[in-house]
Amino acid sequence: MKTFIILLLFFTISVSPTFAEEVSQGWERLGDMPEVRSEMESVVIDEKIYIIGGLDNIGHATNSVFVFDTKDESWSIGTSMPLALHHAGAASYDDMLYVVGGYLEGWTPSNALLIYDPVMNSWSDGTEMPTPRGALTAQFVDGKLYAIGGFNEFTRAENEVYDPVTNSWETKSQMLTPREHLASSVLDDQLYVIGGRNGQLNVSANEMYDHITNTWKVLEPLPTARSGLTASTLSDAIFVFGGEGPLYTFEENEAYIPGEGWFTQQPMPISRHGLASSTVEENIYLIGGGVIPGFSYSAITEKYHNTIVPEFGIVISIVFVISIVTVILFTKSKIIN
Repeated sequence: MKTFIILLLFFTISVSPTFAEEVSQGWERLGDMPEVRSEMESVVIDEKIYIIGGLDNIGHATNSVFVFDTKDESWSIGTSMPLALHHAGAASYDDMLYVVGGYLEGWTPSNALLIYDPVMNSWSDGTEMPTPRGALTAQFVDGKLYAIGGFNEFTRAENEVYDPVTNSWETKSQMLTPREHLASSVLDDQLYVIGGRNGQLNVSANEMYDHITNTWKVLEPLPTARSGLTASTLSDAIFVFGGEGPLYTFEENEAYIPGEGWFTQQPMPISRHGLASSTVEENIYLIGGGVIPGFSYSAITEKYHNTIVPEFGIVISIVFVISIVTVILFTKSKIIN
């Protein structure tokens, strides 16, 4: 019995730091973007967030680039793209910025690949994407750019991959659920594609792509089906924000932890769709987007932080309580005897 008590106390002491962890989350309003935008993309290079293209205050495609420096939380004007685009996909790799697809003025689907070098402060053209489309999503995984889903004449499930080394494209296994206005994020070298819509129907699909096996896996669905949403990875979770339905925009903030499921988080202060999000260090920055469904725009810039205590913390807490009670009962028993 003494051995058991000693082991129990040792275990309690060893996990005690778990109880010191706090769940901390909150929102902070920052200075507005220089102009209103929606349906633009954001990319991080060297702790700076690049806001690329989008729709302006009268619904026209833009080639503008705004740069938010997260160190001093200030905005500046970047070098404009060669093309005016909205609903494009964008991602960064090796300190270079890549913009793919989207819509030209007049909602013409584009297959352009534009590459920005911050050092040279210049844009160049990459090999065009095989399938022109807008309202797609794009992410780098293991040094390659994945352009997934979107819409041209109909809703797409394409998964086309660009290799910067060879400047060439390759077609990979299609997404299981065709959709547009979807969100994506990368966690532990796996690509997660979440939400979106097919036609006028919002979907709750959550699918993971394994680039090594070229296969897709169906995961726990997004609790709130929505499109025009955004997603960013922070620590061990993917946070999914905002979106739109036919009648309203969403304030939802839902976090997905692989192997554990979905968790409802503190909602956005201002619901909107067509916004962009990027993670820098311990914060997610949410920028722009429209506050009502359809054509609407804003310059809103918000910062969100969250620290999630893993689910096993609950189990440890129970064991901690049992340990204390056992020690007390054992002590009382020895005193009585």
